[in-house]
Amino acid sequence: MDKEKIEELKSKRLKLQEEVRLNDLRDRVASQISHLVKLDESYSVYYEFENLNWIDSNVRVRNRDGYRGIHGDFQIDVDDSNAINSFNISEVEINSEKFKELFSSLISTESEVIVCYQGGDPELEFSAKAFLDKPTEFFSRPETWILTTDKKWIIEYIWEQGVIRFIQLKESMPTLVQKIIIE
Repeated sequence: MDKEKIEELKSKRLKLQEEVRLNDLRDRVASQISHLVKLDESYSVYYEFENLNWIDSNVRVRNRDGYRGIHGDFQIDVDDSNAINSFNISEVEINSEKFKELFSSLISTESEVIVCYQGGDPELEFSAKAFLDKPTEFFSRPETWILTTDKKWIIEYIWEQGVIRFIQLKESMPTLVQKIIIE
């Protein structure tokens, strides 16, 4: 074979490998995508973790409380005792009007949000209204961050701590506005 044909075959193989990689990653968020399709909601999928990397690079973070490993699991560096408001809700109430009211008192339901997961899952961007249709569908991993596209709010869900934290960002400085303790 000539050199040009070899390069063409290598290029096709690399393209196919990339398509397989992206399909495998997309399968990791298949239930969330299925939910968005059922709602007839438009969405975007990001495969390169740019928003999670943005959080890590632009917002004060620390190792997750109680985590002693070396994996780099982090949480936003805010003092939970300084939360402006704190509420207790049951896990069932996350899909209720109570949670929707808490959310919409801080973040416009007209916003777009980006769901970021620790562990390599793709990020999804879609409307806040679709998120509020069934929040537990998107709080499906032990560490989840919901970032508004204007990068003014992060909703941080940390399963091990049983907490959802609404964190406002002003010039990348995090302020814990709302802390929800899941009973």
